[in-house]
Amino acid sequence: MANAIARLLGDSPNKAFGKHLLDLADVGVACAAHFRQTHGQDLPGIVSFEKSADKIVDAIHELLDNAFIMRFDTPDALRLTDALDDVIDGMRGAATHVDIYKRYLRVLRPEAEELVVAAESAIRALRDLVSAVNTGPMSLNRAREGAKAINDAEANADKIIARAERNLVDEFSTMEANTLEFIALEKLYSMLEQITDDAKRCGKLIVSLIRKEA
Repeated sequence: MANAIARLLGDSPNKAFGKHLLDLADVGVACAAHFRQTHGQDLPGIVSFEKSADKIVDAIHELLDNAFIMRFDTPDALRLTDALDDVIDGMRGAATHVDIYKRYLRVLRPEAEELVVAAESAIRALRDLVSAVNTGPMSLNRAREGAKAINDAEANADKIIARAERNLVDEFSTMEANTLEFIALEKLYSMLEQITDDAKRCGKLIVSLIRKEA
């Protein structure tokens, strides 16, 4: 019913929301690629992406505050927007952590690099799903397929962090171990894995939106 009314009154707010959401996902992809390329060492660059995302989020909030009929319920659209923003905020958090513990994280360990790649894969899959939603109504099966690609990246991150944490226990179990280095590494692994969790949450929200739309 809401979609029929939206078509009757004009789709400009829905198109604007879709464009903003895709722009936000694009910022996420660009931010993830930059994080990987710079090995998380360019905090100002990551902050710049995060600020760009914040501007888009503000525009979406303003649009939804003033929109009459939308394709998706406003609370659901806001939740998805904020969840996408959380993904980008997570990359800023990880880059900030690297900067604070630069003494120990100037060169990322292979496990951290693997988690960075897993996070980027999850975000790229999320962007693809947002793009598919932006083209118009889609089947629930197609939405689930898109979400599965995100889930696969998240599951891979879970395997990586489990292995990485076991290695940390083996390495830092002696009395002479550097506690600060352990904290730097363990926290970074957790923050990078959390990015994939946040992306997975976005995928679940999108599937829920499509289920309601069906």
